[in-house]
Amino acid sequence: MKLSHTTETAMSKSLSPEAIEALRRLNDVGVGQLAPPLSPNITAELLGQGLAAEAAGGDVEITCNGRQYLSGDCD
Repeated sequence: MKLSHTTETAMSKSLSPEAIEALRRLNDVGVGQLAPPLSPNITAELLGQGLAAEAAGGDVEITCNGRQYLSGDCD
């Protein structure tokens, strides 16, 4: 089975352990909940890799690519 280019790219990205933990915490945020505070460096790493996006109010939220990075699935 051939993975999509997006999935292949997301899976091949190397993140710092801190960024992976931050991505997991972002993934656990429910609708209407506040995102956990992230350091500027971690925020920049996740945004730069396309695994998170800026949301309203300056918060950061996980993207579909971020979910794929963690589990290979985007639901």
